[in-house]
Amino acid sequence: MHPEAGQLLRMAADAANQGAFNQALPMLSHALTLDFEATAPAYAELLSHLSLTGWPTQLEADLVTCLHARTVDPQALARTTARMLLVKYPEPIVAEDALWIAFLTRCINVDPAMEARLAWLAGETLPEGLRAALAVQAFAGEYVWGGEGLGVPPEAVAALAEEQALTEAMPSLGPSGDAVSDRVRAQYEANPYPRWRAPAGRQRVSVAAHLAALGAPQAEPLAVLVAGCGTGFEPIDLARMDPSLTITALDLSGASLAYGQRMASRLGVQAVRFVQGDILDIAELGQRFGLVNCTGVLHHMERPEDGLAALTGVLEPGGVVRLALYSERARGWVAEAQRVIAEHGWDASAEGIRAFRAHVLALPPEKPLSRLRESDDFYTLSGCRDLCFHVREHWYRLPAIGEMLTAAGLELLMLDAPPDAQGLFTRLFGTGGDRRSLALWDQVEATAPHLFAGMFHLWAKRVAG
Repeated sequence: MHPEAGQLLRMAADAANQGAFNQALPMLSHALTLDFEATAPAYAELLSHLSLTGWPTQLEADLVTCLHARTVDPQALARTTARMLLVKYPEPIVAEDALWIAFLTRCINVDPAMEARLAWLAGETLPEGLRAALAVQAFAGEYVWGGEGLGVPPEAVAALAEEQALTEAMPSLGPSGDAVSDRVRAQYEANPYPRWRAPAGRQRVSVAAHLAALGAPQAEPLAVLVAGCGTGFEPIDLARMDPSLTITALDLSGASLAYGQRMASRLGVQAVRFVQGDILDIAELGQRFGLVNCTGVLHHMERPEDGLAALTGVLEPGGVVRLALYSERARGWVAEAQRVIAEHGWDASAEGIRAFRAHVLALPPEKPLSRLRESDDFYTLSGCRDLCFHVREHWYRLPAIGEMLTAAGLELLMLDAPPDAQGLFTRLFGTGGDRRSLALWDQVEATAPHLFAGMFHLWAKRVAG
């Protein structure tokens, strides 16, 4: 890193921690000119938390720079960019500039006011560059707000053809014998999820060292299974973070796997083997793993405990499983969404999802379901279907998860709680509280039911034997 840029980054971090954003921004702007890739993540992090009321020209230029940086996930800047554009253009007009083009082609919109603007733009006569960029945006959101008349972007046509060929050649464990697995597979064949676009560069980290720090050292090179990998973000992210890993990525949906395989090829990731199949059939791989990563998956099975038993069966003795499961308390608003969907008879078709979204977008802000507008998943067809129209899901309290781990022959290593949950735990139980006690964590969540809206994330070790 450029020495002066490093010093400016440290000074900006100190200023931001004290809430002095007006001081931090010019420091980061200058650092960006000295060391573009090294500064962009810190600048993007600060920008993602800003509430913009004005339109500073330099800030706009810096935002465009960050959106194109290899070290930044542009989606993290989607809300900030949308709001800057709406401040810059408060009235609906046709305008073609670098910020519009970067937003439309690098982000998926997650702002309700911007969605209305995009739908308006789709009905206007546009300059060719803006029209092409808007077509990219409409396709990325799966035409959730319209825009079909813009046509499918040429690069999307090529990607779909590539994915079709990859699906046909995908290694498979064969058809599942489970009825719920078949329904889940059909959902994700029709709507692969998530449709991620441009991941940020990753700092190198040793996964084996992390497991050793948890008290579960593993032999190297470490074999990893990502069970229920969806469109491949997690296995690809792991491979880029730790190139020493050998990774098998399993999913029910061939379409989702093909998306991931195409993205892996584009990013030059070769350490991931993609396989279509059911977690219940995982023993057919004929392989054991030091780490199994299964996040946001088991709760969509008919009997999650059977899925966990199957995963434990392919762990090495002392191997580690990382799980993420839905919180019953935090999913209360999703339960309300599902009640409204059933009441209106909306199905999981594109028309049904759009009708539900129109209902939510029209709600006054004080209504509980208006909270859905804060979820990124609400802004694509596949995301909204996964969020509110899923064919099967279970929700949990932490003590029940503990019982499921014990029944599977697993020992809890850690609940990976967010910082605000960690702080509340300390306030309730002091520094001496047992952080491996799910009963204590359950009491923490009871006082703040939305703490684990991003799921419970747990690490557990297979008991030797």
